[in-house]
Amino acid sequence: MLFLFRMGRLDRRISRAVTAAAVPLRLQGRLRRSERGFLLEMEDGHVWRLEGAQDFPPLVDATVIVEGRKASPSLLDVLWLGPA
Repeated sequence: MLFLFRMGRLDRRISRAVTAAAVPLRLQGRLRRSERGFLLEMEDGHVWRLEGAQDFPPLVDATVIVEGRKASPSLLDVLWLGPA
């Protein structure tokens, strides 16, 4: 719990709990295969590396929807991947 003093009086604030759980992202783009795994190319030019994506030959070079957690600025930990 966070306590602050305002104008000489104790001001009790609601607890500001911070959680490490990342909210899943839902992104749409083109699925590409590279030598090191799969990539998701977005319309805006951003490219995500996909960790945990299984081999889906019919979806390579197709537009897909990916749900995943952001592990770094360019890495998604895939929870689900399917056709758009």
